[in-house]
Amino acid sequence: MRYWILILLVGWCCSVKAQHGKMSKEIMDVFHSISSDEIMEYVHELCKEEYNGRLAGTGEYMKCAFWCAEQLRDFGLEPAGDDGSYLQHFRMPTTSLIDCRLKKVGNEQEYVFPRDFYPGMNSDSGKVENAEVVYAGYGITAPEYGYDDYEGIDVKGKIVIIERGIPYRDKDEKKRFDLYMRYASESYKLPQALKKGAAAVLLVGKLAHTGIAFLKGMIYTHVAPSMVDELVTKAGYTRDGLKQQIGEKQKPCSFNTGCRLNMDVVTRHYPYATTCNVIGVIKGVDTTSSIVLGAHLDHLGNNGLMFPGALDNASGVALQLTVAKALAASGIKPEKNIVFAFFGAEERGIKGAIHYLNHPTFPLDKTICMLNIDMVGNGNGLSVWGAESFPAVAKIFAQVNDRWLHREFEVTPYERAESYSQADGDEFSKRGIPALYIATTEELKPMYYHDPRDRAETLTPEIMEDVARMLFLALPEIVKIKGVLREK
Repeated sequence: MRYWILILLVGWCCSVKAQHGKMSKEIMDVFHSISSDEIMEYVHELCKEEYNGRLAGTGEYMKCAFWCAEQLRDFGLEPAGDDGSYLQHFRMPTTSLIDCRLKKVGNEQEYVFPRDFYPGMNSDSGKVENAEVVYAGYGITAPEYGYDDYEGIDVKGKIVIIERGIPYRDKDEKKRFDLYMRYASESYKLPQALKKGAAAVLLVGKLAHTGIAFLKGMIYTHVAPSMVDELVTKAGYTRDGLKQQIGEKQKPCSFNTGCRLNMDVVTRHYPYATTCNVIGVIKGVDTTSSIVLGAHLDHLGNNGLMFPGALDNASGVALQLTVAKALAASGIKPEKNIVFAFFGAEERGIKGAIHYLNHPTFPLDKTICMLNIDMVGNGNGLSVWGAESFPAVAKIFAQVNDRWLHREFEVTPYERAESYSQADGDEFSKRGIPALYIATTEELKPMYYHDPRDRAETLTPEIMEDVARMLFLALPEIVKIKGVLREK
């Protein structure tokens, strides 16, 4: 059961707008020094080949983390990691891809990477020959809804096609939607297929995903919808038609496609690999209370092609570095700590944020809120998601924009599934800490999500400059708020 308690300690007596009317020349000089050129320099650094896509658990990620820590040290932020360092280490097993091949039996058609598929980044090694291919819808067994994609089909020793997401779409029935969402994760679907006896899995959607935990015997890859169309056409179906049918009838449609494949995956698993968060702080007058800015440092690494991850999330990291540098240079002594957290392994199941929350640098009960900065680099407008968790914070951002930036600005409810986390801020929300998500609107350039084309040239430097300026002016005001909205 959820309810909100507003703890009012002292009234907030001055409006942010009035405060900004008295900005010193020194602060405004720093404000105007925030440059899109510098932000993009950070982006280009983070996307360099030597970091190889910043996959958590790899040496290349650690090299990038050391670089990030060096920046915080040079800015003058205090370390807030392990043993007086900027790094907060935790275990993160990882897997490296060596080879992945798919071939259709009969016409000996060989599917081509990356046109037809992306290898599964945490797949086990294995060879499956002349295996029947079965379409198993969403790969869900949900007895409470009388729904089972595996009912009436035998998948033992076969290659199973599984769709992403869930068949249920009605978000207005929030309780049922949330319950269904616990089946949405591939971390449920792949082990379920393995439990049913599947030899391998084809995940529909050429969308690389590192958050699927390695499991012995679990062999999988991500395939393009066009490849699925080709495989189901022999049985008289189209992939779009199947999804529509399942969604409308809320009943499975699973069948043997009549096709056979050879699948050969070679990987190497490192069960004892580690990774880290990078954490620095600008200490406040009250050193016991804090606000946390969070941006995930990691991305998807390399699965035959490097994933640069410019928007996701070099954009957020570059913004945090820029704001940290500007605040440190301004000489502002904030009323509370401003913690800059660069989380590792967000792409691998929000592991970095979870580790921080389990081993907090500063007391969680005195963390007034968390600001999540992720994929903030393409657009023409500004937005704050989740404003309902702490309206006073969203109001400050709106007033800063109105006074200094003059962008289109909106506050938007954040729809968070109860059963799993989609972003670092979700884990803070679960601990009762208000989480707001800084976002941009009105995309100006093509957006490539979990795609090797997510490069620096797809970003909009001007909007990133304004986001950084908004944060620079807003943060010292946010830490003055005396009221804390708590979720219990």
